[in-house]
Amino acid sequence: ITTTRLILLQADAGEIITAFGTFVVGGSIAVGLVIFLIITVAQFIVVARGAERVAEVAARFTLDALPGKQMSIDAELRNGDIDQAEARRLRQQLERESQLFGAMDGAMKFVKGDVIAGIVIILVNLIGGFAVGTLQHDMSLGDAAATYSLLTVGDGLVAQIPA
Repeated sequence: ITTTRLILLQADAGEIITAFGTFVVGGSIAVGLVIFLIITVAQFIVVARGAERVAEVAARFTLDALPGKQMSIDAELRNGDIDQAEARRLRQQLERESQLFGAMDGAMKFVKGDVIAGIVIILVNLIGGFAVGTLQHDMSLGDAAATYSLLTVGDGLVAQIPA
């Protein structure tokens, strides 16, 4: 949000964002935007959607296997294979495992939402930048496109690094 504010108000967002944008754009706005679009789509489809699906399946398998594992612990306790303390420990371990996979599923949904929010912010920076540049900063459409495309690509890349 801070970088969007800087981009729209000052047509500048700092050296790191400018450096990332300059590196990817490399003199051609069209090529830079295409490369950036490829990186964004790959991150969304491969990282966010793939990780969400993996976490979903792991959570589902864990929950589906839970009753069988609990019955197995009960059967071992009844047969005398394990004592009460060991049964308690195994049940706690089973509970922690199911909580982990449930939390992982939730975290991956958050990552997917973060990627979608990032895409929306990128569009706001680009479209808003063109409008602000031409209407408020008296830039030509070409100058606004060059400036705000570079800053938008840089901001988008910096935002995607953690993912």
